[in-house]
Amino acid sequence: MQVRISILNHSLITRKTSSKSIIKLLLKNRHIDDPQTFLKPPFPEFKPPSKKLIDLVKKYLKEKKNILIYGDYDVDGLTSTALLWQTLYPLSSKVFPFIPHREIDGYGFRAQTFFNLQKTKKTNFDLLITVDNGIVADKEFAKVKAKFPKLKIIVIDHHLADGKLPHANFIYHSTQTCAAALSWFFCREFTPHPSLALAALGVVADCQPLVDVNRSLVVHGLHELKVNPSPGLKKILNLASIKAENVGVYELGFIIGPRLNATGRLANATDSLRLLCSQNHLQANKYAKILEAHNQTRQQLQRESLDIADKNIDLTQKLIFISGDFNPGVIGLISGRLTDKYSLPSIIISTQNEVAKGSCRSIPELNIIQTLRRFSKLFVDLGGHPGAAGFSILPKNIPLLKKKLLNYLSTYLKDYLPQKTIAVDAKMDLNAVNLKNIKLINNLAPFGIGNPQPQFLFKNCHIDNIRTIGKNNDHLKLKIDALDAIFFQQAANFSDLKAGDSIDFVARLDINEWQGRSFPQLIIQTILK
Repeated sequence: MQVRISILNHSLITRKTSSKSIIKLLLKNRHIDDPQTFLKPPFPEFKPPSKKLIDLVKKYLKEKKNILIYGDYDVDGLTSTALLWQTLYPLSSKVFPFIPHREIDGYGFRAQTFFNLQKTKKTNFDLLITVDNGIVADKEFAKVKAKFPKLKIIVIDHHLADGKLPHANFIYHSTQTCAAALSWFFCREFTPHPSLALAALGVVADCQPLVDVNRSLVVHGLHELKVNPSPGLKKILNLASIKAENVGVYELGFIIGPRLNATGRLANATDSLRLLCSQNHLQANKYAKILEAHNQTRQQLQRESLDIADKNIDLTQKLIFISGDFNPGVIGLISGRLTDKYSLPSIIISTQNEVAKGSCRSIPELNIIQTLRRFSKLFVDLGGHPGAAGFSILPKNIPLLKKKLLNYLSTYLKDYLPQKTIAVDAKMDLNAVNLKNIKLINNLAPFGIGNPQPQFLFKNCHIDNIRTIGKNNDHLKLKIDALDAIFFQQAANFSDLKAGDSIDFVARLDINEWQGRSFPQLIIQTILK
């Protein structure tokens, strides 16, 4: 696959380039109009829920009405549910949290699950709060209201709406952030200090752009997590040998998030909720070990399933479409990996059960949820974002779905050529790679979607030394003009590189801590020649 370099600014950064000029360039590349607010984000503020909504909840809490929080099994849904339960339960013991089971209850709110829950708990609920789901569930709400007309329904969600919700009494909705963030602003109407760490975790795990309110939540949430981590989050970090004071966006998204997700992918995500709500280290230790075991199983299953899927790809089409005997808990991960690898939209369908489950990831050129809604009659249910979606479908409809999508995309993406695009902030001389500039650039952290970690193009650089490193010798370590440069997972692909070669490459700036000393180094993203 071709690699295209997109240079955002054609300036050349040298050792003489001022700090002010570097920051100005980087902020301009990110379309930041208010540098002061971006570099020092204020405490999070957002449009709160309506006063009538809050008054209703306060009334039901005071009257000890039965309240159900119906969440979701991904990290955003788990952190949202934890925030709501931790805030409302101290005000009334009649508040019940619920996390659906991926295989048993399916995607989104289900009336039948609600009925079963009332029967199991021998409780008729007076108030239903759906969080991280519900914005497309009006048909299900109608079934519930038909049997329980006095039930009040509140929807807290960030997914794309698909029409109105006449059967919901109140809606707190925004696509600017995630459900955990909305839940945090909801909870602030009841307590002055809901967990910012949980909100930050939801924002990062749900791949929200780290700008505006999301950036504020993550900056202040990370501070809270570093200073005073909850027992559950602290235990996850301990098992991963990470100190709380060193936690950043990477740890939220790639250490904590996958462990919380693993239980929902393979078992019952309620154990993840229990971990988040653990009040002491004994509880936290119990559930953290459960999550760790599920995560190890998930990793192995993902590797095996990804290998099978990768061997069945037809790259002559504008869409990766694969169905088979996959565990439904890992199809989203497989879809994401394949889209990243081939720069094509992908749909992976698990046919293990009577109703098949599908997960989709897309490219910037294709709004996947709008595309799927063109064929909505083929699905049992459907929901998602422009970049990702999930659905249930009868197996008999899978061939027709594939045919219709391939026909549609052959025209819609007719001129699209799959290629990996790497955005480069500017060209840089090797003499500008020093600790001062690295620390300066790190002032823009936290990095993530919407605020990517800066990377630069280095041209005509001489390789002084090169060798393989790592347990399997799959990484490259280069010495370039007295600077160390690491190229992860690419030893096999660049085995012909040798000392004396001249290369162009894109890299991020990093600090290597060794024996109490700090050294600048480069993390190579791609080598051009």
